[in-house]
Amino acid sequence: MTQEVKEHLSAKQDKAIAALVTSRTREAAAAVAGVHPRTLARWINEDPLFEIEYRSARRQALDYAIACLQSGAVEAVEALRNALGDRSVHVRVRAAGILLEHALAAHQSFELEQRIKLLEEASGETTTW
Repeated sequence: MTQEVKEHLSAKQDKAIAALVTSRTREAAAAVAGVHPRTLARWINEDPLFEIEYRSARRQALDYAIACLQSGAVEAVEALRNALGDRSVHVRVRAAGILLEHALAAHQSFELEQRIKLLEEASGETTTW
């Protein structure tokens, strides 16, 4: 027996998805959405449209969190660069070490991304990061 995919989620399902991405536990999300935890589990595990929409909402929440981290990254680097001029040698050495460590990691990540891109081009595959 094949399961048909619904076209739209119910209002409770929409509320449950919003609760899932903002609550600490599934039980808390179920309470916010006004459904039994078993109902929520069934939607997550057995409803293809719910699964798709939930995955999309989680991705959007993660994208937002990453954007927030990236916006703070500039200030964090500025704080480390300012610490390079601190009176304490320990603070300066620690800031320098952190900056060098992250600069090297960023370089390695960039190099790896370039190598993967070249391999994908050679094989005819493409991946979106």
